[in-house]
Amino acid sequence: MQQAYCVKCRAKRGMNKVAIIVVSLILAVAAGLAGYTCTATAQSVSKEVTLEAYIIPALEFTVDPGSIDFDTGGPRTVTITNTGAWDLSVTCRVNGLYEDGPKLDGEPWSSFNATIKRDGHREIDATLTVLESYPGVGESGTIIFWAEESR
Repeated sequence: MQQAYCVKCRAKRGMNKVAIIVVSLILAVAAGLAGYTCTATAQSVSKEVTLEAYIIPALEFTVDPGSIDFDTGGPRTVTITNTGAWDLSVTCRVNGLYEDGPKLDGEPWSSFNATIKRDGHREIDATLTVLESYPGVGESGTIIFWAEESR
């Protein structure tokens, strides 16, 4: 709300600016002060509201567990959970270790492609088969999962 104040007339704040000028001119004409002018100043008031929001990232997911120990053999369950706003298309890549050995849901890791809906998850059986003649004893490796928008 704008408030007006006539400096010469000493009108109260909060009165309408136009009304102050009209009243001032009438008083000036009645008093014979033809050269008299009244200036009005306006002040404005503002209030601030703080806005906060958690924006869900478009692409975000978790993988659990973060580490798998295949020493005891058998499949391990890996859960990929979509925590983002978009449906995901998830693929992976293997580094190190015996790159031909990891299988996801019984298929070579290079064939893996999963669609995971928003707020959804997918459980995957991960296995590792290493040939007895493999020379990399004691090595470790990683499976890196990638996600992009599912179309």
